[in-house]
Amino acid sequence: MSIIKYTEEEFRHRELLGKRIVELRHKYGLTQEELADKVKIASRSLSEIENGKCCPNAIIVYRIARALDITLFEFYEFKEENKVVIK
Repeated sequence: MSIIKYTEEEFRHRELLGKRIVELRHKYGLTQEELADKVKIASRSLSEIENGKCCPNAIIVYRIARALDITLFEFYEFKEENKVVIK
């Protein structure tokens, strides 16, 4: 098992991604349990993603976007003050 060392920018992105999921989940009136059920993950896993403690893989991001009926582009639209620039 390899251990990945994240940069400060990558940690910030993880935080912003979690906040975006919370924002979208609230916008669509879903609880953590409801969204986790739609995404087919444990609500504890969703909580850790939302709190920036872990980063979802591409499949989970895709499932979250599908569950919220949004595009991946919309999923990654952070508010301007939280904008992430990926180089």
